[in-house]
Amino acid sequence: MATYIPVEYDGCNRVPSLVPDINLFYPDTVDTDNWVQTFVDTGAKYAILVAKHNCGFATWPTNVHFQLTTNETISYNYSVTYSPVSDTDYVDHFVDSCNQAGIKTGVYYSTIWNNWLNVRDARVQPGPLAPGQMPITQETYESIVLQQLEELWSNYGPLLEIWFDGGYSQSLKAGISMLVQKYQSHASIFNGFGLTNNSIRNIGNEFGYANEDTWLTVNDSGQEDPNGNRYSVPECPTTLQVSDRWFYGGADFPIRPLQELVDTYHTTVGRNCKLVFDLAVGRDGLVDPKHASRYKEFGDYIRGCYGTPLASEFNCSGNICILRFPSTHLADRVVIRENLRSPSGASIRQWSLDGLMMWGDCLGCWIPIPPAKGQSIGNKRIVLFGEAVLMQAIRLNVYSTVGGPPIL
Repeated sequence: MATYIPVEYDGCNRVPSLVPDINLFYPDTVDTDNWVQTFVDTGAKYAILVAKHNCGFATWPTNVHFQLTTNETISYNYSVTYSPVSDTDYVDHFVDSCNQAGIKTGVYYSTIWNNWLNVRDARVQPGPLAPGQMPITQETYESIVLQQLEELWSNYGPLLEIWFDGGYSQSLKAGISMLVQKYQSHASIFNGFGLTNNSIRNIGNEFGYANEDTWLTVNDSGQEDPNGNRYSVPECPTTLQVSDRWFYGGADFPIRPLQELVDTYHTTVGRNCKLVFDLAVGRDGLVDPKHASRYKEFGDYIRGCYGTPLASEFNCSGNICILRFPSTHLADRVVIRENLRSPSGASIRQWSLDGLMMWGDCLGCWIPIPPAKGQSIGNKRIVLFGEAVLMQAIRLNVYSTVGGPPIL
């Protein structure tokens, strides 16, 4: 629904009293296969659909009924069922298109904000209602949330990820936990620390930037900690459109240049963080061709740069691991990954890289490669050398580990 309101709002949470007219929702040429083609072109492994954002509009035909404070019982009639495209279940179409393309799926549902029900920060607000808002109690709101989550989690197959933007209230925790265990126990949950062992945490910004040393573990308070005893994978969400714009801003709204997207890949995926890009579908229900083209350019770059490595297997002896090339090559980067399925998991705490140089006065010398050193590696660390260097091998020196020698 937020796609159809003025650009300056970028979501109903900026105007808490705003309940957009349901008749605005009219993606007359919607084609979820068109969306999925962009996922494939980008190289995405999975996609998350915003099933309900902060306006309160449900993009699936929810069957929830509830009681108003006037004692009248009504249906949740701020949904696709009551819109000009009443015969469409967008969650179902999305999941079906993704399944056909081999793309795993997830759903986003905002539990803490619902303009239609006058909810902010997970609480029904006191005071007079704005036009279009429904009068309900806090108990009724929490019942609606749990019923709608049950619909989403029980009707559309296994989900790879569940997105709780802003988390959830403590009063909902027990109910949500029960539903997770019943329907989606294997799903990863964004902002799900304390709710599941498969939690994902927000890196803390929406600009596509992670610290150079980013860790996969957290302590008992959910804070990043290299020595923490719980996994909580960091996720880096960001947008294609400029200015942190998540909803489609129109054909003339600027998008980020390719080089900026490439830099974002290196400061997220290359720093042990999952990269999540938005796909802001246009008001007609299709991906803007300009957006689709830029995402394909990005996917083509990643495939071209990282699809066929010069060499791919480190040989380790103790705390020294060597990657040998089949012949002397110019190299300007290396990708390092720990074997997270090994008993020691992400065990490396300090490392550096040397190159076996084959030029000048140093034929066959191991020379440090600046600035190739750090602390974390984890799932993936992409080290950019700054300039291409002629070498025959790369040596990883591991100075500190926990739980045993490194396993790459």
